Amino acid sequence: MEVQEFDEYPFEFSGERRPTLVIRHSDQKGVIAELSDILYQKGINIARMANERSKINGAAITVCEIDNLIEDTLLTLLKREIPIIDEIVLV
Repeated sequence: MEVQEFDEYPFEFSGERRPTLVIRHSDQKGVIAELSDILYQKGINIARMANERSKINGAAITVCEIDNLIEDTLLTLLKREIPIIDEIVLV
């Protein structure tokens, strides 16, 4: 299976690397750095990351294919630590 579009954003990811986080958020400086830092602190390795936005400071989606299994508590932590995250879907 290969995803080529998500919520009208052009994306390509296969789901071969699991789990995959699909994160809907506002486009703001530092979001990807903050996300990467939290994952790093939790010992989670990002295998592949992609980001698309509708416009500067508009809606954005980040896809993180990661090497580690994760718990639902991580999703809660990410939402709490990065309040501009609207939704996280674990694939």
